[in-house]
Amino acid sequence: MTLKKTILNFYFVFVKSLDDFIICMTTANDIEQLFRSNFKAMFILANRLVRDEETARDIVHDVFASLLSDSPETITPAFLFKGVRFACLNHIRNLSIRQRLNKLYALELDEIEDEEWPDEDDIAWLNSVLDRHLSEQCRRVVRLRFSDHLSYRELAETLGISETAVYKHLRHALDVLRLKFKDYGKY
Repeated sequence: MTLKKTILNFYFVFVKSLDDFIICMTTANDIEQLFRSNFKAMFILANRLVRDEETARDIVHDVFASLLSDSPETITPAFLFKGVRFACLNHIRNLSIRQRLNKLYALELDEIEDEEWPDEDDIAWLNSVLDRHLSEQCRRVVRLRFSDHLSYRELAETLGISETAVYKHLRHALDVLRLKFKDYGKY
C-alpha cells in the first residue's frame, strides 16, 4: 500500500462527514476529547510514516501540544492528520542519510558496522588484485591513500606527481577493483 493510499484510507475511515467532526476549541476538556478520539488513528499514520513507535507517539503529542499553544478556533481531524503528516515529513527530512537507511531497511547498527570485515582472506585477495592488475605507481597511490589516509595534495607532494595524476591513478584502481569485485562474486 502506497503512502498516498494509506493517508487517504485514514482520511475516509476517520473523517466520514466533515460537518460532524468540527470541534470548537473552548476548554481543555475539548482538547482532551479531541485527543482521545483521534490519537489512535494519528498514531497509526505517524508510525507508518516514520516506522518508529516512540517517535510516532512523540510527533502526535507534539501536534496536540501545538494546539494548546496556538489555541485555534476550530479543528477538524483532517487538520490534525495534515499536522501529523507534516511533522513526520519534517522528522524524516532532518534525519541523516545513514539513519534513513537504517530505518528503511530496519537494520541494526552492528549489521552495518561489521568489525570483522574485511577479513584476512579478503585483504589477501585485494592485495593480489592490486599486485597483478595495477602499475607500481598506481599501487603506491592506492596504499598511501587507503592505508595512510593521505589527502590528494599530500599524495602528490609525497610521490612528486600532480593532484590530477593522483586522481587518475585512484580512478583507474577503483575501476579495476570494481570489475574484479564483480567477477569475484562474493560482493
